[in-house]
Amino acid sequence: MKRSRLFLPAALVLTLVLAAPALAGGNANFVLGGRKLVDDNFWNSPIGGDLSSQDLFGVTVDFGRDSWPVRLETGVQGSQKVVTPFGTDFTGSITELFFGVNKTWSPAGARMHPYVGGGMASVTAKIEGGGSVTDDTSSALYIHGGAFWCVGHRFNLGVDVRALGGTRVTIAGLDTNANYRQAGLVLGWGWPKSK
Repeated sequence: MKRSRLFLPAALVLTLVLAAPALAGGNANFVLGGRKLVDDNFWNSPIGGDLSSQDLFGVTVDFGRDSWPVRLETGVQGSQKVVTPFGTDFTGSITELFFGVNKTWSPAGARMHPYVGGGMASVTAKIEGGGSVTDDTSSALYIHGGAFWCVGHRFNLGVDVRALGGTRVTIAGLDTNANYRQAGLVLGWGWPKSK
């Protein structure tokens, strides 16, 4: 667990330092949408309420040079759901820091840019409420894809679908996972390699 907590932040910092010259071309895209956790037996308790469907917010930054076969990507995402069984608020949340690669196609003169990406993530699952907090962190693998359209010279508008798997967490003494499927609206901007 401790290794996964340290590996991704260190990889992120090292990548940003080494790849700083490549920041002349890329995208910073926010995603807003919904996330469905896979383990319904744990996250959708019949007496505790449904924590498996969560509201999602995240940001992904990708960058690279035209000569690179793929771009680098990194970002953070979080989702949460609040339920109130028996008058007490309980919040379930999933947060992640991720690092991977991304292939974005940019045909000459086209405004639509399809993409696929994937990599590693450090994921923390948490449930808090009733005066207690329990959480656990796991490493994971993710894949995602979608398309965005350029509106004007720099504004991006599109859709993104994503899946994450391979997590193992223990919450409130019970073994479960934080695997999910999600879909969202992409809003962001891109910057050209040169002006």
